[in-house]
Amino acid sequence: MRTRILVCTAITSLLVVPAPAIADDESAAIIVDATKIMPRGGVHAGATGMGIELRFVPDDECMTGSIGGFAAFGDEGLPMRRDVLDVHFQIGFKPERPGKIAPYVGVGLDVLHVTSHEMDRSLRGTTLGLSAQGGVIGPIGDTLVYRATVGYLGAIVPGTGDDLGGVMLQLGLGFMIDD
Repeated sequence: MRTRILVCTAITSLLVVPAPAIADDESAAIIVDATKIMPRGGVHAGATGMGIELRFVPDDECMTGSIGGFAAFGDEGLPMRRDVLDVHFQIGFKPERPGKIAPYVGVGLDVLHVTSHEMDRSLRGTTLGLSAQGGVIGPIGDTLVYRATVGYLGAIVPGTGDDLGGVMLQLGLGFMIDD
């Protein structure tokens, strides 16, 4: 288990650390997210956690993108719960000249490590998944930025015999990176 956590941390560090060097003035933000994966089908409990991402938010372009990850741990209460570790890359579209509230949509590629906890055993697997998000993003003053999304995260997880598919809610707050 420690090895997997170290690998996820190393991958996230490799993806996130070099990115500020290529960020233009006020075109990128570090955002910390609260993440909720909703329960599904009366069998799978939801999961709750936190994440961090580097989001590119240029004011004069319609593209947006992010590199980041999250860890969401299964809620108690149903026969099966899941822990989800995620590292993702996302691209999306927003208005070219956004105001305080700018809608955006995006799709992403996710590397997922999922642990499914059943009554008598735990199963683990790592896989690639796809995600789709829609929401709003915008500035709060000159240095802060917010993001609120509703999305779908889907993957087949080898080793667990499980499909990870569900609605995901994220609410984030971050700060703009200046050169």
